[in-house]
Order: sequence, then C-alpha cells, then structure tokens
Amino acid sequence: MTVLLLTDYALFFGRFHPLVVHLPIGFLLLAIVLEWLPGERVRPAIRTAWVLGAISAVVAAGAGWLLASGGSYGEAPLNWHRWSGTGLALLAVAGCWVSGRGGPVTRGYGALTAATLTLAGHLGGNLTHGEHYLYQYAPPVVRSLAGYASDGYDARDWAETDPDSIRLYASLLRPAIDAKCVRCHNAEKANGGLRMDSAAFLFAGGDSGPLLLPGKASDSRWINRVTLPRENAKAMPPQGTPMTFTEIRLLMHWIDQGADTAALLVAADVHEDLQALLLRDLALDLRARLFVETLRVPPADEEIRSGLRALQWKISELLPDGGALEVQVNPGSTVTPGALQELATALPDQVAYLSLENQPLSGTDLDPLPRFVNLNRLKLNGSGATTETVKKLAGLPHLEMLNLYGTAVGDEVFAALGYLPALRRVYLWRTRVTPEAAATFAATHPGVILETGFTLPELNTTK
Repeated sequence: MTVLLLTDYALFFGRFHPLVVHLPIGFLLLAIVLEWLPGERVRPAIRTAWVLGAISAVVAAGAGWLLASGGSYGEAPLNWHRWSGTGLALLAVAGCWVSGRGGPVTRGYGALTAATLTLAGHLGGNLTHGEHYLYQYAPPVVRSLAGYASDGYDARDWAETDPDSIRLYASLLRPAIDAKCVRCHNAEKANGGLRMDSAAFLFAGGDSGPLLLPGKASDSRWINRVTLPRENAKAMPPQGTPMTFTEIRLLMHWIDQGADTAALLVAADVHEDLQALLLRDLALDLRARLFVETLRVPPADEEIRSGLRALQWKISELLPDGGALEVQVNPGSTVTPGALQELATALPDQVAYLSLENQPLSGTDLDPLPRFVNLNRLKLNGSGATTETVKKLAGLPHLEMLNLYGTAVGDEVFAALGYLPALRRVYLWRTRVTPEAAATFAATHPGVILETGFTLPELNTTK
C-alpha cells in the first residue's frame, strides 16, 4: 500500500511535466536572444532570464523523471529524452554564471544551450506524438528528405478512386491507427503490453487480453476504449485527436466483417449510414453507379470528332464533364467498314455506347469491335453479326448490354456469351436460338437477363 501511494504521488507531480516544460523554453530562448543585443543595459534582464530558465528547467526535469516512473515509454527513446532534458537543466544552471561574462563566450554557450533545448524538445515530442509527428503533414519534398514514407492517405482523391479497388484495412483504417494509436503502442513504447504498429500485433492483444474479436465489434475491447467519454481515464487515445465517428464506424464494420486485413471494401456490405459518412468525409461514393460514371478517360479532340462526323457518325457525350461517348449512325445513313475502322483507331477508349443498328456490316467488317476496350452497350440488331462476331467480343471486360435482335445467331452463341464477364442483358428476338438452349443458359447464368420474345420454361436441375 505504501509503495502504491508513493507511486501515485510520483505520477501526480510527474504529470505537471507537460505544463512546466514550456517555461524553460521561453526563459532560455529569451536569454539567448537578448545576449545578441548591444550594450550593458540588457544584462540584468539576461541574468534574470537565465535564473528563471534554470529554475524551471530543474523543475521540469524533476517532473519528467517522476512521470517516467509510471509510463511505458520504451527504454531507448525515454533515456534519450530524459538525459537530454537533464543535460539542458545542468546547462541552464551553469548559464547563470557563464552569462556574467558576456561577449562571444556567452553567445556560443547560448547556441549550445539552444541546440540541446531543440533536441530535448524534439525527443519529447516523439514520445508524446510519435516519431513522425513533425513531418507527417509536411510537403512531399520535406517528407522525402526526412525519410518518411507517406501512405498517401492524406493526398488521396477518393472521388477519383474505384471503390472496388479499396482495401478497407490498408487504405482507410491503417492511416488512422498510425496517426492516433501507434504513438503509444509501438516497438519502443508498448503501453499496456500492446503494440499496434502492425496487423499481427493487433490480433496478439496486450496485457488485458484480446484487442478485438473478429465478427463481434460490440464485444471488442478496442471499440469499448475508443468510444468512452474523453474525460474517462481509460479513453483512447489518452492525448491528441481521438478517432472520428466515421473512423470508429469503419473500425466496427471491419471487425464485424471478420477483421480480414486483405478484404476489399464491398459496397453491398456497407450499411447506408456508413456510406453516407464516407461520402461526407472522404467524398467516397459507394452508391450504385453506371459504368460510364466511373469511367475516367480523356475527352475526344474536337478536330477528330469533326472528321468522324463527316463519316456519318453521330457523337454525343454521356456525361457533362466526362470523356465517355455514345456513338451511333446518323439517321437514314449508313457507314462503311472503313468508317468503323477509323472510329476504332481514333476513339478506342472513349466509346462506351455504340449502335450499329441496321447497318450492312458483316464478317470481317465488324473486326474492329474488340478495339473499343471500354464498350459497355453494343447494338448489332439488324446487322450481319454472327456467332463468330460475338466470339471476338470475349476480351471486352465491361460489356453489359448486347442487342442481337434480328441477326443470324443460333444456339452456338450462348457459348460465346459465357465469356463476357460483365454481361447483364442480351436481346435475342427474331434469332435462331431455341427456347431450350436459352433456358439452359439462363439457368447457369442467373445474373444475365435474356430477352428472347418467348417465356423460358423452368428446368429441373435436381436430376
């Protein structure tokens, strides 16, 4: 009980260290600056500043030693800060006598004291805020010179990011953990026996047991600690900026989804309230969007578009500020195979919707189609398209709608359609496909809607 009481008193007085430590900084810097002013009239002010600086430095160093007795700050960084602070206190005390000399000697001594003060302050900041706090938000050039490898979180334009490519833990949670948790839970300062500088340590937990329970966010100690009122002694982080409501909701979502560090952010699994928070705070839109809304391509050059219009192409923007285009033939006109070739050469990335409805194109005339790499909707109804034409489209990853109404395709087309990964709707009216073949394809591809003009019977798949 006596040992516990002494420890409590030590920590009580030790926690005045962050308050007192600012006094020697002000007094000593004042003395050092005044030393460079001409004349003897400032000598009394200089001596006073040194004396006050020495007294406050000794008090701050003593409080720091007491504070260190009850904290898990990591032996190496703590020792560097402790002894640099102690050295500063000794320099400040000695400065009370050295300052009486004046001239170059005192100025040089002041420079040495200022350097020690800067070092001790920086090491103290590392203990409190983490070793990268000084340049975490510095310009890229400064961060590069300091050897700080940013994760790019603060500079990421989420509005321009494909949500399907975002890793929930690495992209959204890890930066928040590094900024608000790692300064107290790392290799050199593992408060409570807990490290959070790597995902493996998160699952290892600390002295109080597991930090998280995959699938059970509400029962996880981590969630309990970050949601405590700030005045609670166990609230985390104890100092600095706490996790935002959005970050806490993301953390809960990640844990509830199994706490998989490699998992992608799946929009369908994200609750509407969290989607709204991500849109508000990060401009990260998880709402279902058309492919053309996510397509990022440069706008077509007006001179090129003018040349294509002369070949009977009608070109329209699909979005006001986007590069995606809808291309069709001018009403009452026809295009040549050469015109299709020109279109594929000039705008292979921009054409998302293409209509060749009722155009006299067949066989090799349609060979340029696979060159439209972002093709999303394709109308070949009334053209000379065949099953061979559809086979050539297999390399198009974004083709969702294909209209083959009134073409010569037969049942063989279903094998080719199976190689279109994004396919969602196919129009097959007035073609040679049979109801049986269409029903078989529909049963094995439930995500594809077949518009055949007849009702497909349900197949018995239990046999």
